[in-house]
Amino acid sequence: MQSQEEESDGQTATEAMNAEVLATVGHELRSPLTSIKGYTATLLRQERRLSRQERQEFLLAIREASERLEAIVERFLEMSQLETGNLNARPIPVDAARVAQEALLNAQQRTNESLPAHFTFHLRLKDEHGALTSQEPLILADPRLLREVLDNLLDNAINYSPDGGRIDIVIYPVQSSSAGRQYAAQEMVSREERREGQMQTEGEAEQMLDICVCDHGLGIPDEHLERIFERFHRVDTGLTRTVNGLGLGLTICKRIVEMHGGRIWAESCSAGGSAFHVLFPLAEKSEVSDVHEI
Repeated sequence: MQSQEEESDGQTATEAMNAEVLATVGHELRSPLTSIKGYTATLLRQERRLSRQERQEFLLAIREASERLEAIVERFLEMSQLETGNLNARPIPVDAARVAQEALLNAQQRTNESLPAHFTFHLRLKDEHGALTSQEPLILADPRLLREVLDNLLDNAINYSPDGGRIDIVIYPVQSSSAGRQYAAQEMVSREERREGQMQTEGEAEQMLDICVCDHGLGIPDEHLERIFERFHRVDTGLTRTVNGLGLGLTICKRIVEMHGGRIWAESCSAGGSAFHVLFPLAEKSEVSDVHEI
């Protein structure tokens, strides 16, 4: 049994964590609300003194802050749905390369419009031997949720690449086991096995697809690799206070991937930056045929 001192220490740690979470949430909500209030007040007071261009800039800033606030609320609601089991995945055979390309094009457009740093985005398809291929594999996934995972991972790569640079999505088939798919994402296998995509555990081998989002940014310190998928956890860097976010994006990614019977994990790259690996089950030929017949 725990002593009173240990129990007290546990309560203190929980209270400290809750206080930190509330502070983070309060900051994320306050920032867009302050922008909306400030720009609106200025428009009301100084409308006749402002030029048409200035009014347009203020309205665009209000819209941007409103969209950010909406995204925060939606993220909380989605996390609640995932926690209570009210968000259901509807997996169908999906062209993973097509969804990845759409996510990359959207990321490219957003960075061109809003960020001074220059980014380039690339999609590479490889076969099981690591050679480049044009074959576009089908996976079993809910297209909307798959896109959300990729959007979150790309946002993470962009946010933690302050100097810009290259961001890749690399897609290739791997052998995994049904038992291995039940492991939590933070339960790492060796770096050598991950690099080769061979996550061999007990159980029958299964064909899956590795969708890897790679960047050349700040990377992830080793001490954070096992915690980055926890709710509200953010890597403590000089960017932590300037990068918007609640620390829920990776948690949501993990829950969505596990809903599909997949796995997700991260690693720091020796050349700098980080790589997030996502495994989804490949669609069987019979499942693809059924869809075409419908």
